[in-house]
Amino acid sequence: MRLALISPKGVAMGTNEENKNTAEIYRRLNGIDSLKELMNCPNSPLLTIAALAEKYFDEIVYIDEEIENIQWDKYYDMVAMSFMTQQASRAFELAGRFKEKGTYLVCGGMHPTNSTEETLQYFDTVFRGEAEKTWFAFMEDFSKQSPKRIYENKYEIDMEDVPIPRYDLLKMDSYRTIPIQISRGCPHDCEFCASTKVYGPKYRHKSVEKVLTEIEAVKKLKSNPHIYFTDDNMLVNKNFSLRLLDELKGGGIRWMTHTDVSVADHEEILNKLFASGCRKIVIGFESVVPESLRSLEKWKYNRLSTYAEAIRKIQSYGVGVWGTFIVGLDNDDTSVFQRVIDFTLENNLYGAMISVPTPFPGSRFFSRLESDGRILSKHWGSYTLWNVVMKPAKMTVNELQNGFEHTLTQIYSEEATYKRMEYFKQIYSSIRRR
Repeated sequence: MRLALISPKGVAMGTNEENKNTAEIYRRLNGIDSLKELMNCPNSPLLTIAALAEKYFDEIVYIDEEIENIQWDKYYDMVAMSFMTQQASRAFELAGRFKEKGTYLVCGGMHPTNSTEETLQYFDTVFRGEAEKTWFAFMEDFSKQSPKRIYENKYEIDMEDVPIPRYDLLKMDSYRTIPIQISRGCPHDCEFCASTKVYGPKYRHKSVEKVLTEIEAVKKLKSNPHIYFTDDNMLVNKNFSLRLLDELKGGGIRWMTHTDVSVADHEEILNKLFASGCRKIVIGFESVVPESLRSLEKWKYNRLSTYAEAIRKIQSYGVGVWGTFIVGLDNDDTSVFQRVIDFTLENNLYGAMISVPTPFPGSRFFSRLESDGRILSKHWGSYTLWNVVMKPAKMTVNELQNGFEHTLTQIYSEEATYKRMEYFKQIYSSIRRR
């Protein structure tokens, strides 16, 4: 049997007007190579499925629509997709075409888990949550020609049982960055987040030895790789983080990850990050408007007054901070745009990921906006975090879209980019002297 693992296209899947507008915004931005590193990345859950599936199939291929086209003249007995909401419209379109060829269709990931009934209209089987155990139950049923429509994980997956992803299936030269998942689960409970429905709130991590084994698997295929540890909150466990950072030192990789602002409290971790190869961390600041932040997550609200000092401290160790911010929340008026611009530039953030409020299925935010009749579109290809798909509370749709674009172009103006470069040159010079 032949299995195709497909990551559907998620870029430029909105309306024609949205796609044209996004392309124009990108054209005007300076210094966004690091942003491209985050966006140009393989689908690691599918590579994990490949490792689980290898004993059942004669041939397995991985197809990433962001870098290659599907060859429709080839037949696959089964097609498996994993996708987020912005990929869902394309995934449903692909499913229709494969259905015509008689292919059995399965899927999992964020959107299928959180919007199962909709997804079942297009796929034969949907996996809800983690699939390390349910995949084997499915294959047993499939071999008996009696597969179920839904397989839902009921177990807490031990990260030591997660197989090494099939990195050998990747067209390595097509990627700037290779993903490795160290842990699952995040202790925070942000209203807009849908990932806890897949991974839950409990933080679970692989052993240091297992992580090193996966890194070596990547290094055999790509020299001096840039690694993206895709965890929601990688550095939340201090003792584990310290052991891992010690082992990564001198390992010949550069890496980035997500964590929360509390990492600034831990001098021991900060002292080890640069030497371990870490050059960037993504921190979800979410908002600089107190009322807005309090409505999202109280833990972050209580840390708001520490944001500026935390950024300065982390970056003084040679690690750039990518801050994420949402503009247009219910307590935001049009002053939010300049407030985010000023905060980003005054604190010399290495980068900023600006987004508009997006009600992903499975989040409390989606449920609330759906109940209030404020969701303007369910064309999932528009859910890129850059298109306004909900009715704002204190501004118009146009004010939000225009303010968002203004915020991005100011943060990534030629002048602001030059200022950032000069700031980090001074930091790196200081590190070399030390």
